[in-house]
Amino acid sequence: MKNGTFNKNYRKVTEEKFSEGGFYDPMDIVQVRYEMIKETERGGKTIDRISNAYGYSRASYYHIRDNFNKSGMSALIPEKTGPKDASKLTGDLREFIDEYIGRAPSASSSKIAEAIEQSKGVRVSKRTVERFRRKKKP
Repeated sequence: MKNGTFNKNYRKVTEEKFSEGGFYDPMDIVQVRYEMIKETERGGKTIDRISNAYGYSRASYYHIRDNFNKSGMSALIPEKTGPKDASKLTGDLREFIDEYIGRAPSASSSKIAEAIEQSKGVRVSKRTVERFRRKKKP
């Protein structure tokens, strides 16, 4: 699922209704998380037992439930992991790249990275420069 809702750990879901097929899909992480929260609200079983049946730890359950209570259904969609932007590129370095491209629009990302190191004393990979340039394009 390209929308970020694929449950990579679907094999850990042992809750009976997800093994019957049909409506319940263990590969749909939003559905699994929502049903887990609903199950705990009904009562009758321990949090440990329920969270394990849905493929989660007790601590993960509380984290998911708290986020759900704060933000609703959208909190059940996992956030993308990893850096959100080029962390090495401070405002000063971004400005430097913009000015460099303004003077030499066809300059390679390698050339720009070298210029940053020579001028600013900061080592930046050409891939970092490429990602920044890609984000700048409309």
